[in-house]
Amino acid sequence: MVKIKTFYIEKMDKHKLFGKKIEIQNDNIKIWCDLEKEKNIKKLINKIFKNDVNTVILDKTLWKCEKLVNTLYSNDIKIFDGRWLEKHMAIDILNYIISKKEIIKAETEMAITVNEITELSIELIKILAKQYKKLVVVTNHIDKLRKIEKDIHEKEGILIIVSNNKNKSLMKSQIILNMDFNKELLNQYKIFDEAIIINIEGDMKLDSIRFQGIIINDFEIETGRKDIIWREDYQKYNEKDLLEANLYARDTFKNIRKKIQKSSISIKSIYGINGIINL
Repeated sequence: MVKIKTFYIEKMDKHKLFGKKIEIQNDNIKIWCDLEKEKNIKKLINKIFKNDVNTVILDKTLWKCEKLVNTLYSNDIKIFDGRWLEKHMAIDILNYIISKKEIIKAETEMAITVNEITELSIELIKILAKQYKKLVVVTNHIDKLRKIEKDIHEKEGILIIVSNNKNKSLMKSQIILNMDFNKELLNQYKIFDEAIIINIEGDMKLDSIRFQGIIINDFEIETGRKDIIWREDYQKYNEKDLLEANLYARDTFKNIRKKIQKSSISIKSIYGINGIINL
């Protein structure tokens, strides 16, 4: 497996009067200048490209700089943001919520909203269908999922419901795992007023004024083995971003899950539009 070359970009606390204000030290880019200024962002982008790097990790401070984040994305530079990891830790996030809310899985109806049918989404469907009272898979690709539904039932003995009824599909689902529906698409569906939505597709907000549930848009982890993410000043970064950069690879869902479990990872906190969510 080829290791992806990544720059760790860090905003320095102290002001630098002399010398370079953007300095590369091994795989670390240290910044002493104001990145709200466009000329400084351009200098940073040029340094990244000159070193043939197209993936970066931002420290917690730099995530707040929208100009920088948007410019990186517009230049096709991947920022490790935990979204890839979140898909592979969806089960852990669900279990964290189940534990905090004291929910009984066998009495709970759940839904997965997904249009991109991948090995990962199929494995999640298999696992969750065994655990919950009822699992509804909501998708625009009904025909494709019907074949998978039949295959899962014949090989695993697991029954799932495949639907795309905007009025009924999500009306009874107490928990919704949104894999890839964007805001516009999800808002077309009638949703149970007190549902818990774990959202992996960007930031989500429902238009319905009746909705009194919980929407989880982000998370943070606690690593039992700090050597997995350790680097100098690692505390400046989100642990989920560091772990994602460490694990990111073309691999099977099962193999990635094994690596996560070996690393003794747990969910530390979850976040909504307005910040941390206390369950």
